[in-house]
Amino acid sequence: MLKIKLAVLVLMVLAVGGYVYKNHHNAQMYVAATQKAAAEAAKAATDELASHCKKSLLDKEVVVSVSKRHMWACQSAKTVYDNPVITGMEMYPADLTPRGTYKIYAKATDTVLKGSDASGSWSDSVSYWMPFLDNQYGTYGFHDATWRAGGDFGKIDPNSKEASHGCVEMPLAAMKWLYAWAPVGTTVVVQD
Repeated sequence: MLKIKLAVLVLMVLAVGGYVYKNHHNAQMYVAATQKAAAEAAKAATDELASHCKKSLLDKEVVVSVSKRHMWACQSAKTVYDNPVITGMEMYPADLTPRGTYKIYAKATDTVLKGSDASGSWSDSVSYWMPFLDNQYGTYGFHDATWRAGGDFGKIDPNSKEASHGCVEMPLAAMKWLYAWAPVGTTVVVQD
């Protein structure tokens, strides 16, 4: 009788052990599949970000996507720098960031940007200013926006009143990098 009870106990331990092994093995497979999917998604996102420079034939070019709220610095077909940005309010013609191809035509440091339009008026001190377009509404360019929280860049919807007055706003460190890298005459492409 003791042998039978012992045999039953051994079978139960083996059955439970097999169940635990099988579920542990399934859990490991699930974790591996999840990690693989996350890695593939991250690679796809990186490839999409890097693809903005693939068509560039210029020595230096800056590409801005309003819908992605992002900027890429391209050296030939290679991305040498990228950063989230804030672009203009799409609901006001004077405040949207105009799509097209332009050239940086000036550079200035420690200046004040002033203006007013249908959305209000502003007087903002900036450390770096690189204008690329003048039109009937005013002047548009790249500048730092130290009054913004770091997490705002890349997150503010261009369809909201929190967006810029048409300029491409960047964190101070990113703007400092762009200012040093891009000379006057650098091509700027603003796209959806």
